[in-house]
Amino acid sequence: MASSVPKRVRVSSAPRPGRPTVALAVVCALLGLPLVSACGPSADSSNGPAAPTARSGPSDGGTHGNSGDNGNNGNSGNNSSSWALSAPQVAAGYPQGQPPADMVRRFNDDTRKNAARLDVSGTPVRAYYDDRADGAWIFYTGVTGSGFEPDHLHDILNQLPAVHDDGAGDRTTTSAIDAKPGPHGGRAICNTVLLQTDMLATAVSTCSWFTPTTAAGVTLITKADGTSTKLGFTAADVAPIMRAIRAEVEIPRQ
Repeated sequence: MASSVPKRVRVSSAPRPGRPTVALAVVCALLGLPLVSACGPSADSSNGPAAPTARSGPSDGGTHGNSGDNGNNGNSGNNSSSWALSAPQVAAGYPQGQPPADMVRRFNDDTRKNAARLDVSGTPVRAYYDDRADGAWIFYTGVTGSGFEPDHLHDILNQLPAVHDDGAGDRTTTSAIDAKPGPHGGRAICNTVLLQTDMLATAVSTCSWFTPTTAAGVTLITKADGTSTKLGFTAADVAPIMRAIRAEVEIPRQ
């Protein structure tokens, strides 16, 4: 597993208008990852589709960094407490919002396709939080159930860095790295997809966590309305936000 944290993506020349959106679309077409997908969010912020998903979405390509940096307790063992997922109107200071319809559609399609990968069932939940400071949507999706095996689910999402070159100047790098799960325990992992073209580098990362009763993930996607301050988010960017969101959406099970 990679251990170095990638620096924030910078591009030497300004991308053509609309290119970031095209690049993200390519990433979505190339890779579908469990739980939350970088391809887009769902329309509602309450319960998700009937087919529950519990995996984390796209990743920010390349070698991820210590996605467990900062933030809560780094305990990776299984916490004895039983947890359940909720979707408050505001989590970690981020209010719920409504992503564009095309993002909602792509997200729903992606989560349905990947639901079988983790093979968990239970009560689905989702919310889409608005990161206005960075011009990004925070896609949170998960499922509350029972009998989950955090180590097994973590291992399903784990992968060695892999590079795919289309021979025309576009290169996609996928990778995964452990993350600190936070004080609730369990296991956490971040997956990243990095798309590099002749003029642009776009990173999409999803950080997921697992306990015996919860499986959820958080993905950050840059907005296409010109308000985004970045072309993408690495695992090092998303992991602290995942822990902050988790601290408020995951509650003791009654």
